[in-house]
Amino acid sequence: MRATGGGQRHGLSRREWFACAALSCAAACGAPRVPAQGGTQWGRSGTRDGEFHRPRAISATNEEVFVIDTSGRMQVFTHEGAFLRGWLMPEYENGTPTGITFAPTGKLLIPDTHYSRVLEYTSHGELLSQWGAYGADETHFIYPTDLALAPDGTCYFSEYGGGAERVHVFDAQHRFVRQWGSHGDQPGQFSRAMAIALHEDMVLVCDTANHRIQSFTTTGELLRVIGGPGSGEGQLKYPHDIVLAPDNTFIVSEYGNNRLSRFTIDGEFMACFGVPGRGPDQFSAPRGVALSPNGRLFVADTDNDRIQRFGIEVLA
Repeated sequence: MRATGGGQRHGLSRREWFACAALSCAAACGAPRVPAQGGTQWGRSGTRDGEFHRPRAISATNEEVFVIDTSGRMQVFTHEGAFLRGWLMPEYENGTPTGITFAPTGKLLIPDTHYSRVLEYTSHGELLSQWGAYGADETHFIYPTDLALAPDGTCYFSEYGGGAERVHVFDAQHRFVRQWGSHGDQPGQFSRAMAIALHEDMVLVCDTANHRIQSFTTTGELLRVIGGPGSGEGQLKYPHDIVLAPDNTFIVSEYGNNRLSRFTIDGEFMACFGVPGRGPDQFSAPRGVALSPNGRLFVADTDNDRIQRFGIEVLA
């Protein structure tokens, strides 16, 4: 979050305070003191092609990067940041999507969070279909945030809202299968679940406002709770997105800690990367993270209005 206002914090100027915060986070995470090799970034604040207004949802193929920002635009880039094409969401006054999922066919599946529906697009922006409607019962959505797709077409949604703090499961024909979860901070409960991933028979959920990742079987049995509030190694502060790596690990973007953290699939902490700021390898409230099949890591550096690209080895 951008700092506002003036004055001192515990006797330090604003600049000194941020410098101390950055050094503290760097020490905790082992963040590099020099820019990551092969890293790049693009974007600035604005509404023209290649510019962003708080990018948040991101996904990547071997050749292209797809980004949705809070102006309601989908923009598509090369891995080097060259703008290719873009389109607007059908509606965006109430809010914009926070997740993008690719089907094996190449179709994009986008939970349209604030319109309680799912949008299905071609990769060139043709709207193929939409489904879902507002409601807290088992066949409707309140605020679907993300979607994980099983090989058989089963859809696992993370969702929040009054009466809908849950994982919500539908089959390939969009028929209700099951749901689990409720509002709270106990194991198996959620407070604003913002992202979801599926690893074989395991469902991983970013339980964002509880500062943790929860792991379940595909039928909703709780396996483990990962993380907990804080800025130390293995702790989390507002984990907002999650992406699986091919080596049985996962990566989380933490907008509260301005960093990425990596864990084994069983929840063992491995590494974290990033410090607060506006320079290379620095983040300001990163909401989204994506990993292309060819191993490039992309971060929606939300409050810096840009995308950053790294090799996954920054989290080795």
